[in-house]
Amino acid sequence: MPTETAINKSILSKNNFRLLIDKVPAVEYYVRSVNIPGMQFSETVQAAGVGLDAYFPGDKVTFDTLDVTFLVDEDLENFKEIYDWMDAIVPVHDPSSYKTLTRGTSTQSKLYQKAESDLAQMSDITLVINTNKNIPNKFFRFHDAFPINLGAIELESGADSEAVICTVSFRFTYYEIKSTS
Repeated sequence: MPTETAINKSILSKNNFRLLIDKVPAVEYYVRSVNIPGMQFSETVQAAGVGLDAYFPGDKVTFDTLDVTFLVDEDLENFKEIYDWMDAIVPVHDPSSYKTLTRGTSTQSKLYQKAESDLAQMSDITLVINTNKNIPNKFFRFHDAFPINLGAIELESGADSEAVICTVSFRFTYYEIKSTS
């Protein structure tokens, strides 16, 4: 006798989510949109005869970037959090910020060495997808994420009082989908 599987007929709502970034808490309250990145893996091609190839699953997975669009607060606090994080990874104006982020130490030649691993530059990011009743349903956990692109802020004189938005893109090692946090 076959068992019946309950099918959830509720549709996923686009606006029922929360994004939590451990290193930049000010961004959470201003997130406008976020994507769930796609994934691809390589394929292996093997000759299967004259003029015919056989395809097999490969062994390397790649993920698209995690893109987050957020509203910029008037003090630019959330923009500056991302900027400072990126500046600490690749110091733009002050190499000592690399020391601060990685908790490194300065050598005699004023080069900074990491006291810990490169993981100090990364942060886990959690995307919480809620049900239509606003109850947490699925948790996408992006491991070892770091920003790779901070978009431009566009200002325009004479424009309506629209909110300023900015996009940040993250790379990560992998993500998991769970039903509990």
